Amino acid sequence: MIPFKTLISPLALALAAAAAFIAPAAHAQDAFGDLTLTFPALASTSGKIMIAVYGSPQGWSSGKPVRVAMASAADAAPAAKIVALPPGTYAVRAFQDVDENGKMGVNPFGLPVEPYGFSRDAQPNMGPPAFDAAAFAVKAGANAQAIHLK
Repeated sequence: MIPFKTLISPLALALAAAAAFIAPAAHAQDAFGDLTLTFPALASTSGKIMIAVYGSPQGWSSGKPVRVAMASAADAAPAAKIVALPPGTYAVRAFQDVDENGKMGVNPFGLPVEPYGFSRDAQPNMGPPAFDAAAFAVKAGANAQAIHLK
């Protein structure tokens, strides 16, 4: 008969090894940032808020976001949470798709007819603001930005 102590030891070793393997992965997850975007004082509760998160000036200018998200404009406090972003510099573009056609509505001159906005409430100037005007740092842990759509 095998002593009880002998059976437990290999099991305890296996559990300890598994814990050692999982712990760095869990710790590595802590190195990422979660970004909560809020949209206060919407003029309308219709449609959805379409969100694009950019991680570089090149992505910003080429229209290639690193993440996209959506929030309901009908929520009491419209918000979206972008999880597990690597720490770095980001900028956000958002618009309220009031007619829910999946595109930003524009007039015949190409000017937006649906509410839109940028992180840090950066102001457009004959087009979207520069990446640097809308850029902010995301650090490990919780991060937040309020974007006022106009």
